Amino acid sequence: MTMTTVRRRVARWVTCALAAAACVTGVAMPARAYSKTPVPIASATPTAPAAGSMLAGKNIDIRVSIDEYLRATATSKEHMHQLHVEFDAHYPDEVTAEECQQIADTFWSGTGPEFKPSATYAYESCELDAFYSGQLRHAFYSLDESGHFQLRAPMEYLTQVAASFDNASIVQLKVSATNIRNGQCNASPSSQSIDIAQVADTHTTECSWKTGKGATIPTTDEPLIEGDIEDFFYTYDVGTNGPFVDMTLPINPFTPPTPTASEDATPNPASTNQPTTRGAPSTGLLIGIGAAIAALLLVGTGALVVALRRRH
Repeated sequence: MTMTTVRRRVARWVTCALAAAACVTGVAMPARAYSKTPVPIASATPTAPAAGSMLAGKNIDIRVSIDEYLRATATSKEHMHQLHVEFDAHYPDEVTAEECQQIADTFWSGTGPEFKPSATYAYESCELDAFYSGQLRHAFYSLDESGHFQLRAPMEYLTQVAASFDNASIVQLKVSATNIRNGQCNASPSSQSIDIAQVADTHTTECSWKTGKGATIPTTDEPLIEGDIEDFFYTYDVGTNGPFVDMTLPINPFTPPTPTASEDATPNPASTNQPTTRGAPSTGLLIGIGAAIAALLLVGTGALVVALRRRH
């Protein structure tokens, strides 16, 4: 266990103890640095940082997890996949609230009806969460007609994120899949729990990679969990069949923006070596003007002939 983790857990225990004491004595607790602080999420497209430029001089540990999540209210429920990414710095140079805002602005931007991002600064740690519902859940799982299920994590993107820092590495990855059986973990995890029995005769499989236990963190988006889907996935999780889809949110600063359809349809004069006609009348317009002039000349000539005949 690292010194940073120990200090953070001690801080949480102390905070809980103080809160309990305050309840017993009736004394209000003052605001403390160990409270959770929401971090605003930007909607604009971020600018890709230069490799190694973020948080210079700090050693950053990154922890990633993929879980399923249920958001329920009195009138509705929404099943989601949750992507959680946590950034911790080694003592004594912990991540500050301002640096957490910088991390969120750079790597967690974007909005969408099926994408709910959030960021929190808590216990000197920066925590990014994204909740994917509807068809966007297929950024994480695929399910074919035979019932074969696969789960992946966006490790290519997160590897680029880690490379943006002066000194950062992904030290832990944990993924889990519910309502599958005959599960298997790929990519040699440091620990795994296969087909854990749950309620209603359902099962869960969990895979974990920790560098401290000798595991190599995957760097590609290849499937990490596979298995056979259970009916509960359809009836309870409201899951759907379908292949993986590209993860378009959060906005990836390392990917150039895709041209719109109108931009694709507009020829580039420089590439086609054709002269531009901007500011000049079109060929159709010139033909129309010429025809109108010819008609006026014919009418005028006819009128002149009639006038001369009447004079004589």
